Amino acid sequence: MALFCLMFGAMHLGTANAMGPDTAKASVALQRIFGFIKYPSSINAVEMDKEDKLKRINFDKVEGVIQFKDVWFRYPTRKEEFVLKGLNLTINPGESVALVGESGCGKSTFVNLLMRFYDADQGEVLFDGVNVKEYNLHDLRMAISLVMQEPIIFNYTILENILYGDLNATNS
Repeated sequence: MALFCLMFGAMHLGTANAMGPDTAKASVALQRIFGFIKYPSSINAVEMDKEDKLKRINFDKVEGVIQFKDVWFRYPTRKEEFVLKGLNLTINPGESVALVGESGCGKSTFVNLLMRFYDADQGEVLFDGVNVKEYNLHDLRMAISLVMQEPIIFNYTILENILYGDLNATNS
């Protein structure tokens, strides 16, 4: 019985020991996650929706002009490096624009600023001539369609995936 306990214990000790490197990686990842959580967002979508002073969007009159005027931006977790440095860009209705560049050059940041996932450090982001900070956040996000870089597709038919997205849009 003692020999069986020694063998059984040694086997489990070997298994636990093999997870040592993974445990260290998990600890580092957890510290990074909690580091991000420490940074409170200045954009509180719940509280903003309660504010009456924010402009509402008349969806029948949306033109879709997007302007970036001298926009400077750096992520809160990387304060030492600007992703956008004085970006000036106007996209008119009906125009097709491709944002092309290597990883980290600001393509996703452009969309993050337009949708107000972040606010610019300097400059203005305008939608139909109005600074996006002046709009009701839910209205702004309903007025702009967004397809993420890695879309989530459920294990159903394409039609069912589209209908699921449409159902969520109409219930918002």
